[in-house]
Amino acid sequence: MDRIEPEPEMKELGEFLNSFNKESDRGAVLLAGSILDEWLLEIIESYLIKDKVSKELLLGFGAPLGTFSAKTKVAYSLGLIEKKEYEEINIIRKIRNEFGHSWKGVNFESTKIEKECNKLDWLGPIDDSIKRTNRSKFNFTIAILLTDLLWRKRLVKKEQLVQRKWTNKTR
Repeated sequence: MDRIEPEPEMKELGEFLNSFNKESDRGAVLLAGSILDEWLLEIIESYLIKDKVSKELLLGFGAPLGTFSAKTKVAYSLGLIEKKEYEEINIIRKIRNEFGHSWKGVNFESTKIEKECNKLDWLGPIDDSIKRTNRSKFNFTIAILLTDLLWRKRLVKKEQLVQRKWTNKTR
């Protein structure tokens, strides 16, 4: 019997979640921020016209849309991610910043991290089979968010912008 190969997006998500679930608190948060940043970049790239100028907006030193925050805002402003996704990504970004900029005393029980985690909805099982910790709330949010964004790049590419020829010009 022929084995069906998973879609590349499913394979990437599976590999990510396998690594993510083995990580320390800091490692998981930094990995989550990294993949979201990467996927937002790919989603935006799939939408913008194929041109060197578009790449320069997103990549390289001083790129105007080079930060995680800027990519999140532009993806939302262009309608490439939904409002709830935007809100969740921003919370995750703030958590990532706390873990990334402090080397001491930051974990999921830290006051600032707990405050941000309290803004996340519980996306785990309805029953009490899994303890509702800040880490589990974060993990389920990441898994569901990435699942929602899984094929977004493909969907966005179908609506990719193209360079227009404007008729009301003098040259």
